[in-house]
Amino acid sequence: MKKIKVLHLVEDLKIGGLERIIESIVTGLDKDRYDAEVWCLAHGGEIAQELIEKGITVKILGMKSYYNPLKIVALSRLMKKEKIKILHTHGYFGSTFGRLAAILGRVPVIIAHVHSTYYGYNKRNILIERFLSFFTDKIVCVSVAVQKFILEVEGINEKKTLVIYNGIEEPNTYETELNVNRKSFDISDSDIVVITVASLTPHKGHGVLIDAMHVLTQKYQNLKLLIVGDGPLRNDLAEYVKGLELTRNVVFTGLRKDIYWLLRLSDIFVLPSLEREGLGMAIIEAMACGLPVIGTRLGGIPEVIEEKANGLLCTPGNPEELAAAIEKLINDNKVRVEMGQVGRKIYEEKFTVVKMVENIESLYNELIKRQSD
Repeated sequence: MKKIKVLHLVEDLKIGGLERIIESIVTGLDKDRYDAEVWCLAHGGEIAQELIEKGITVKILGMKSYYNPLKIVALSRLMKKEKIKILHTHGYFGSTFGRLAAILGRVPVIIAHVHSTYYGYNKRNILIERFLSFFTDKIVCVSVAVQKFILEVEGINEKKTLVIYNGIEEPNTYETELNVNRKSFDISDSDIVVITVASLTPHKGHGVLIDAMHVLTQKYQNLKLLIVGDGPLRNDLAEYVKGLELTRNVVFTGLRKDIYWLLRLSDIFVLPSLEREGLGMAIIEAMACGLPVIGTRLGGIPEVIEEKANGLLCTPGNPEELAAAIEKLINDNKVRVEMGQVGRKIYEEKFTVVKMVENIESLYNELIKRQSD
């Protein structure tokens, strides 16, 4: 049987949740049925290199301008030349320009994957999304919150949408050659370690977590915070920590590939997002490692954190409330363990990469069959 050629299109492939999902899908698809490629409109990145090493075809198109219609024409011709049967787009730019090119190139199946709630869209963005939806076979939403945004804000027909939760690999399949321990970060066995994993950007709310730490360390000197990730706020956050005299309590790890090892040496996971969060991949990673999790009542996070079952929810931007939630878990190891066990079970039931890829393949099969009928 001839393989179905699938193209995943994205702006770039730096390290991030969206990019990891693309990696999981293209490497998890049935290779006897699908021939999957990834094209980056602008740049590559760390994930692009990882995919190449795994034998996945990655093209870097180097589009320096998104305002040249000739680029869309060129992209459509390339899709036609490569005989793309399914276009699966990710992110705003990939989704907009990819779908326009696919319409011109008459790609049989067009899928847009929406990873977050973009409440910052202006009227023009919304009109473009609504227009493109008429030519899109299915819009995959990573959470019910994202689906609600698409229906209520963008005004798109519900029949066009489908919720497929993100999934992550089983932690034991990663990083077998890597190992870190508490001594690596000058952390003792008696310390309580809080960890957050997120890009250092304003909407992730690191400043709120640091403020909560400032409150808590007045009482708990053995409290440590690992801030995992990098981004434009790195220097500002480091200066803020220094100004609050928290340098002995807060460790900036930078970008790391050994995320699961860092999670395993920690006691509590926190994601203090302020503005938008499609689902919260980092929360799912922490649950897979058996950690209790704390997040904000925002976007898809409440679909991952079941209040008082596997974690706690807080109001976005409220350091006092966040500090109180962390303190509850500091003082009750039994609750931490029980929440971690529940979280692990929820991960196994809803958020594995196997389940996600099965759902994606079912969608591909349904849409291809619809085209041939």
